[in-house]
Amino acid sequence: MKKRFLLLSLLSLAGVKSVGATAIESIFPEAFKPRITIQEKDIYGVQGYQVQEFIGSEVNRNHWDSRGDQTIQSLVMHYTVCDYPTTMRLFTANIPDGRVSAHYVITEKEEVNAVKGGVVTQLVPEEKRAWHAGASYWRGIQNLNASSIGVENVNKGFIESGGKRQWFAFDPDQIATLGQLSAGIVEKYNISPENVVGHADIVPDKKSDPGILFPWEELYTQYGVGAWLTEKERSNPTFISEGYLPKEPLPQGISEAFFLNALRAYGYQCPESAYITPAHEPVIKAFKAHFSHNQKPDHYTATLDKTAMVWAWGLSAKYPQEEK
Repeated sequence: MKKRFLLLSLLSLAGVKSVGATAIESIFPEAFKPRITIQEKDIYGVQGYQVQEFIGSEVNRNHWDSRGDQTIQSLVMHYTVCDYPTTMRLFTANIPDGRVSAHYVITEKEEVNAVKGGVVTQLVPEEKRAWHAGASYWRGIQNLNASSIGVENVNKGFIESGGKRQWFAFDPDQIATLGQLSAGIVEKYNISPENVVGHADIVPDKKSDPGILFPWEELYTQYGVGAWLTEKERSNPTFISEGYLPKEPLPQGISEAFFLNALRAYGYQCPESAYITPAHEPVIKAFKAHFSHNQKPDHYTATLDKTAMVWAWGLSAKYPQEEK
């Protein structure tokens, strides 16, 4: 029986199509109990899977509700901190309260579960509200669940070792799928670059995902997804001054008040202050992880430097908020 499950898994993930609905156990052997039924689906040009709606006594396994009158304005990136089977069980748990979910889950390669990297599964219809962002804030909007699409990337996140965080890299196949999926979502809903955010950007005091190793620059350069400063922009303040006409010039030295104002101008919920306090540390870390010090784990701190100053100033000028 196990050999049969494994054969079906290999055939499916190699691109052999089935007809109609498929039990997810046949694709990821013995990983799912109770049963989850899925069907193949083309998702923005990526061959993936969609979880079928649960009915009857299992209706609570549908982790979604109505968006109300809200329209989709943002795309939120996450990591799972657990493997794919655990994520799927969590997102389809038959419980009345405390349910969590995301619209999409993208796998990383898992030898133990025979899971191939870069497989996308849709759990929540895009027109429905998934529960992934929680009590959140971005650019004047609170509680982003109703106005966002959430993508969970299977990734262990980090471990603490010797007082430092060791982050886990993302699967290359996962990144390729994420790029194509995200590009399709951004185009379909006309999502502004600055509204492609990480969970930590919108809930900095409680969340750290998708982490400092998340490939933000690759999404920008290869797929046209998200906000970023090019090498020319971040290495030449004159280019920003002349090209985007910022409201204030970049200070010569380090100015904590200027930096915090720039974070607020860009979209973060950042307490007003002339100085950095412990209350500011989570949002500074989130900003550095996403932008100025992305891919540099040793810089996951609240320390302010010239690089962070340039990024905060440049981003707030390149992607200004509309006057309200």
